[in-house]
Amino acid sequence: MSLVIVALVALLLIAAAGFLVLQATAKERQEDADLRLRVLGGQDEAAAALLESQRERELRNPILRWSCHLIWRTGVDLEPAAVRRILLGGLLLAIVVLLIFGVLAGIACITLAFIVGWLVLTQMAARRRIKIISQFPSFLESVIRVLVAGNTLEEALSSASREAPEPIRPLFINVSRQVRLGAPLEAVLMQMAEIHDLRDLKVMALAASINRKFGGSMRNVLRSLISGIRTRENAARELRALTAETRFSAVVLSVIPTLLVVFIIWRNPGYYTQIWADHSGRLLLCTAIILQVAGVFVIWRMMKSTETD
Repeated sequence: MSLVIVALVALLLIAAAGFLVLQATAKERQEDADLRLRVLGGQDEAAAALLESQRERELRNPILRWSCHLIWRTGVDLEPAAVRRILLGGLLLAIVVLLIFGVLAGIACITLAFIVGWLVLTQMAARRRIKIISQFPSFLESVIRVLVAGNTLEEALSSASREAPEPIRPLFINVSRQVRLGAPLEAVLMQMAEIHDLRDLKVMALAASINRKFGGSMRNVLRSLISGIRTRENAARELRALTAETRFSAVVLSVIPTLLVVFIIWRNPGYYTQIWADHSGRLLLCTAIILQVAGVFVIWRMMKSTETD
């Protein structure tokens, strides 16, 4: 018990030291940004440019970049420094869990927490992505109306984004802001498409790139894109209706073994303990768990393939 208390105190001291280091780093970067702003005259565009360049430097870490993209897809615009502090706190919490519950139980708890958190964020991002795709045709129609008036594509996107609903509005406001700072439109659209996992935005980025290099009518391309999105949505609705029974059967087949295990543990807590005490029993349990996970993964991949664009 005394060893656990000493370990917890050490972890708290490590966390405090890490927090102070992060605070000092953030303060140093803020002072550097303020100095540059004073040199540049304190303009808002210059401040935004410095923030964007600082964010790009911080996202060179692949783990931090993956975490930021996962959070940004849900619509939460956290800075990379805040995401880094969240990851550091999660790492310290994982160490505490390992010390309290032991290695095996601690790894199980950490894995379960990671999977649940990943699933929650993924579902939130998927719901937001569906809303963005449903709003995309109407947004493109607004862009076409502005293009007909003789404006450029950049001006059309900026004008349409100011009148767009949530959640597509902040997405294209960010695009317009980066374009005003001097970034190429097609590069910004491609970056946003990769962050938010939007294939239609990649098509729009390719169309903008081709239009910039070789010319042509951007309005016809956008009309074709609108038609393709609406046709795909109708086909997706029909596919979901046709596969509803199959998807329900897949959920039942995945959930029944887990519920059966929980029921057995509730009615006879020592059942699996006796099996685990024997070598062949441990082998059977591990094999059953591996087969169950593999079966759920295969079913998930089969159902995911029916939703592919």
